[in-house]
Amino acid sequence: MQKFLGFYYKGNMFYCPYCKNSFRKFLPGGFNFPVLYEKQVVGGGYRENLICPRCYSKDRDRLFYLFLKDKTTIFKEEQKIFHVAPEGCLRTLLTSLPNIEYTAGVKYLEGYYYDRMTNLVDITELPYEDDFFDAVICSHVLEHIPDDKKAIKEVFRVLKPGGFAILHVPISKILQITFEDSSIDSPEEREIAFGQFDHVRIYGQDFKTRVENVGFTLRLFNPYKEKWYDDIEKYALNPEEDLFVAYK
Repeated sequence: MQKFLGFYYKGNMFYCPYCKNSFRKFLPGGFNFPVLYEKQVVGGGYRENLICPRCYSKDRDRLFYLFLKDKTTIFKEEQKIFHVAPEGCLRTLLTSLPNIEYTAGVKYLEGYYYDRMTNLVDITELPYEDDFFDAVICSHVLEHIPDDKKAIKEVFRVLKPGGFAILHVPISKILQITFEDSSIDSPEEREIAFGQFDHVRIYGQDFKTRVENVGFTLRLFNPYKEKWYDDIEKYALNPEEDLFVAYK
């Protein structure tokens, strides 16, 4: 199916840096729940040209690639990386690099698929030493975790001083304070309130404070606003989506 879609959509409008193929369009995707539009959740909602038809990378995956390539030394230096709930395209890339010591873990214990390359760990109680990893990649995970503060603390603990963590979440442009309510606990209620059956909150603009209260310094990157490339449109990123990177 992947090869068929890759051939069918072949063209010159968009480019995927993971599979190194060009396409006339990408596949649409995302959820279409009203709350995602009401709360203007960046990184949520249904979007055109979201998914690569060959390797299935999403817009945020391509954002990560450009950041790792242009703003870090991951492609050049020996590093230990911890990848939470690994995206397939990014995991394939990182495990192919001979300089990377790669560890992957699921975002929570119950009912989550894992394989021989993925450790079944609880992100709120990581089984790793202090100051162990050079980088942590944790994308679209924290909105699933009831005690996200404890999870962020654990990421901070296992990260080496000077290291960084991609702590990427869908975030509302209009909510100043994160919306969460532990009494909303059924899949149906969570879809209505949070925009996905297994989300427990919608982050607001206080996300930066929540991360920095643990000890991190949070920086935002946006290749559109910062004009990383003249042809940035070919990667089919979300122009409104900032990348959240926490530094220890």
